[in-house]
Amino acid sequence: MSTRQISDQGYLLCKVCDFEYMHLVGTIEAHDNDSYELTKLVINGKHTIDCQNKKKYSYRSQGNIHLLYRCEEGHFSIISFDGHKGVVLFDRNTLMNDLTMFLNEKTKDDRDKKQFDFVMSYAILGYIEDFLSIETT
Repeated sequence: MSTRQISDQGYLLCKVCDFEYMHLVGTIEAHDNDSYELTKLVINGKHTIDCQNKKKYSYRSQGNIHLLYRCEEGHFSIISFDGHKGVVLFDRNTLMNDLTMFLNEKTKDDRDKKQFDFVMSYAILGYIEDFLSIETT
């Protein structure tokens, strides 16, 4: 994954391929408990996906928002804003990085066939739900 996110012209770049043509697919709100565990994700303010397995979530705030983008080559990228103890961290969320890699892995065939779009589809929601069901240590 690329560490460069903004072009010299100020354009958002894909974290995978540095392509500058990016589309906002949706928002992801992360909710957690007092034990630093993710409890649910709310997608675009209307689709709630509960996290049944314990996933570490190092940020305790009501202001955890993530922006899901897709470049015109089909790669997903997530930009994260996480509040913790009065500060906002930008793009430090490893769980969202893992989700990005998971989505890119799951959509590789569609990307190879150039069969993808730039909306929050039920397939993408299903992949996010699948990701949350994976047991972690």
